[in-house]
Amino acid sequence: MRKVLILGGGPVGSMVANKLSREFRREIAKGELEVTLLDKSSMGINRAGFTFIPFGYYASDDLVRPIRSYISPRVKTYLGEYFKVTDVDLGERRVKTKGGKVFEYDYLLISTGASFDPTSVPGMRRHFNSFYTSLEDSISLGRKIREMDGGNIVILTPKMPITCPGAPSKFTVILDDYLRSFKEREKFKITYLWPVPNIGPPAYNENITRNLKEREIKDVRDFKLVEVDEKRKLVVGEDGEYSYDLLITIPPHMGSLKGLSIADEEGWVPNDKFTLQYRGPAGNYDEVYVAGDAGSKSLLKTGVTSHFQALVVGENIARDLQGVEDKVYYRGHMGCPYVEEAPSPNSRGKGMLAVWKYGVPLNPFRPARSGWKIYRMYYYLFWDTTAKALL
Repeated sequence: MRKVLILGGGPVGSMVANKLSREFRREIAKGELEVTLLDKSSMGINRAGFTFIPFGYYASDDLVRPIRSYISPRVKTYLGEYFKVTDVDLGERRVKTKGGKVFEYDYLLISTGASFDPTSVPGMRRHFNSFYTSLEDSISLGRKIREMDGGNIVILTPKMPITCPGAPSKFTVILDDYLRSFKEREKFKITYLWPVPNIGPPAYNENITRNLKEREIKDVRDFKLVEVDEKRKLVVGEDGEYSYDLLITIPPHMGSLKGLSIADEEGWVPNDKFTLQYRGPAGNYDEVYVAGDAGSKSLLKTGVTSHFQALVVGENIARDLQGVEDKVYYRGHMGCPYVEEAPSPNSRGKGMLAVWKYGVPLNPFRPARSGWKIYRMYYYLFWDTTAKALL
């Protein structure tokens, strides 16, 4: 029996598990192949939808499903805190979990995602609000926005990398449209603090820069955070201070396997940019793949990127199981939905899915109403299409 072990039941893990269980259902039934999935939680969460939760575009139930509801029953699935990964021995091909159970493998996929470290921002405790960290935090943030009648709102991203780097600017655009529709916009000042010069590739950056400027949102790039002064309600940077009545923070990210020998000092698991095979401190292992947000710090971390990487990993494991020598390569397909306008009394919303890859830049684009509709519709389709490897 050959064994495929998948760490993480998110989009990448579910796609690969469902693809292999479907294509090798006969081998699984005969006992020739075993596909196993581990996750420390029993619930799957589509975190990409958190951007919209504060404004009521989705309900909690739209973004949460039991993992077992979308993983094939042909996959051996172990869920819960006892199956949190505590050690990965690539040389011995073994994974140990919190409950003491040891799993062996012939092929390993690491798709454990990213985690957050709000405590690493100096001074930020009492005034921490975010739509990144959890569904509950997103709901709480929406409540605080609705309670405001005016004041300074600061959207702060302290450092890169983060998952879905387009989300903070999308949130800012939707926030502005919300205030124009339901509040007196002139009573609010919005400041967007971003730690690097650009938001995405040049064509994406050009559109969002223009959009923020037209909305009279203070757009500060290459912002270097020093601390958050909670007593004075100030975000302090190397080149200036920004007062806030509501601070919205995208917390620093780290890999979910921080502290394990296979990861770097920030918890990211290094992988080859073309094959997605493990290339890290523990050595080089062709039977080990790393995909999605868990991968190298330098690789873009978006849902679209994870989707393309899952397709590559699933196909290559399948080919190896079939004895096919030729492999497919990850060509750097990346993407991020762009939001120009959210629906309001004067607009039906505009958006577009921006996609690019290694060596092929994103072309200039114009968002459309259909782009917003497709974007909104996709989150309802996600569980029965993407998660099941049907799209």
